[in-house]
Amino acid sequence: MSTIHRFIPVALAIFCGFAGSAQPSNTDSLWRLWADTSLAAEDRSEALFELFGIDTNLTAAAAVSRIMPIRGADTLSRAYILQFGIARYVEGVDHGEHARYTQAFSALRQASGGFKRINALLLESITNRAIGQLFVHLGQFNSAANYQTQALKGAEALGDTTNIFLALSNIAYAYGQMGDYLRSEQAYRRCLELVAGRDAEREFATLSRLHYFGGASPTALSADACLQRAKALVARGEVFNGKEKLARLEASHFLNAGECDSALVRFEQELARRRSALRPDPGWISYSLSMVAAAHLCAHRYKQAVRCAKEGLSIAREHGLVKETMDNLKPLAKGYEGLGEDRNALRTWKQYYARKDSADATSSAANLSGSLLAADFAKQQFADSLNMARDRELERRTAEANIQRERTQRNIFLFSGMGLLVFGVVVFRQRRRIQKALHRSDELLLNILPEEVAEELKAKGHADAKHFDQVTILFTDFKGFTEASEKLSPQELVEELNTCFKAFDGIITARGIEKIKTIGDAYMCAGGLPVPASSTPAGVVQAALEMQAFMIARKKERDAQGKPAFEMRVGIHSGPVVAGIVGVKKFQYDIWGDTVNTASRMEGSGEVGQVNISEATYALVKDTILAEAGVASPEASGPRVDPNHVEGNDQRMRPAFTFTPRGKVQAKGKGEMEMYFVVGRTYPG
Repeated sequence: MSTIHRFIPVALAIFCGFAGSAQPSNTDSLWRLWADTSLAAEDRSEALFELFGIDTNLTAAAAVSRIMPIRGADTLSRAYILQFGIARYVEGVDHGEHARYTQAFSALRQASGGFKRINALLLESITNRAIGQLFVHLGQFNSAANYQTQALKGAEALGDTTNIFLALSNIAYAYGQMGDYLRSEQAYRRCLELVAGRDAEREFATLSRLHYFGGASPTALSADACLQRAKALVARGEVFNGKEKLARLEASHFLNAGECDSALVRFEQELARRRSALRPDPGWISYSLSMVAAAHLCAHRYKQAVRCAKEGLSIAREHGLVKETMDNLKPLAKGYEGLGEDRNALRTWKQYYARKDSADATSSAANLSGSLLAADFAKQQFADSLNMARDRELERRTAEANIQRERTQRNIFLFSGMGLLVFGVVVFRQRRRIQKALHRSDELLLNILPEEVAEELKAKGHADAKHFDQVTILFTDFKGFTEASEKLSPQELVEELNTCFKAFDGIITARGIEKIKTIGDAYMCAGGLPVPASSTPAGVVQAALEMQAFMIARKKERDAQGKPAFEMRVGIHSGPVVAGIVGVKKFQYDIWGDTVNTASRMEGSGEVGQVNISEATYALVKDTILAEAGVASPEASGPRVDPNHVEGNDQRMRPAFTFTPRGKVQAKGKGEMEMYFVVGRTYPG
């Protein structure tokens, strides 16, 4: 069974709460499970999910280092990207479980990008579906539908009916929450076609959803037909906990048919089961309370409806449950109307409209939805007012006076409500603009500063400088820049610089290296900060070789066109630095220390087309090994191998670099220093 297909069950298990309910295990045992790549992916991922729960400081990079030590690992290999993607996926799920949505989106999107890069289409599809579920938790159903559609396309390309069903079901749910009932019903019909006669559990769940749409369109199944088909599945014993699930469906059926007490009995039984569960789910409890409230409303027991809806609303708000908040706001508002508490009803409806509008696809759709809801509310108020007026007429024999009073109250209430609704829409639009501006400012800040430093700056108003014991610094400089600038227009010069530096940005980003700054035609970056495990000295050296390869190819291309081209020197040195930001205007992340000066001297003492490294960097990378046949590095398994005595294509490990000692070279301000030219090793396949 392939790694990809074994990964599917854990993706489903985690988002259904299975992995989250696992009991704590011995940490060492969990690490052994995760590091054993011969085991099924679902077992390894469940173990890692528990480890994230035990160690709140654990990162995906640290988890992958247990399988592939970063020292010597090829971080661009398919094997590394696959393991890192799985780890980031589980990390994102863990963040989502704890409502850390910013971190969850970052981790899951990075996992999706990695899977896309290695053409792991199924894993990419599963991860996009997970991102869509995060948007559901936030009540952003339009974004949820977009990501679920991406997941659906991937599943359809693979012909994977299981994931086609799951993506379709999520899309149908999102459309339903946005009020697009026609497309929601159509998607559920496709789901039913996929599972009918093949998967009784999912067939029952889909029939329960379609029951809600009974008679909504000419092609829709009737509610009775859905109920009878669901009963047949339960009668044949094909549905787990079938009686309980059928009771929920029958409760909804009775409620729609106006059989209030029959519905109430079943909804209260469901609520009791949810409260007494081993691990009570606040979402289900809140939803069940909303349905009990709806059954009380059906029977005109308004006080009981308000009591249940208030409790459900309190639970939903406590746990940040957007959908369940709306589920309870609606019966609460209707309960207040039944009690004649117009002010409370207006306030509750206003909250409901604001939340519903925020989930709509566009501002115009939000306004239209709010207007339609306001019109429905006005009609309901009118009907309720007339009914109450008739009751008072029969009781007090003063029908004419009371009807007039109720009409007057209704008109005042209606116009006041419309005014407040308009005010609410204006406030909502303003909030949307502010949120968009904040999001843009966050993007700009992350483009200037590392994520960890940006978060510290936002949290504390300043970021503390930090000492790093081992950082590898890379400097580049273009030879002939002045001469080339005389032959190019200012715009052409800037465009050529931008082309080169954009290529450098892509190279270092792929290896987790942090860009520090550019100064004219010089480019500076560093590996090993702000997170030491984010990159390696070998990765910085490899990045330098890739930069030189790009510049050599670029020069050939420009020479063929008869255009001026740059040639480049590169220098690298490793050692301690202090990193941080200074000042309050136009601040930037920077590093200081003698290591920076020495790295600059390595560049100045280098030669065009070469990568010049110091003795300190040489000591760190000289034993770097190319991983072959599944062996990541000498530390990963097997005896120590001397990289200078590995011969033949049948060896398991080979040196990653070859070095040319330059002896002691005079460096400005440093005296004589040992230096080495380095090139990458390649071998025939």
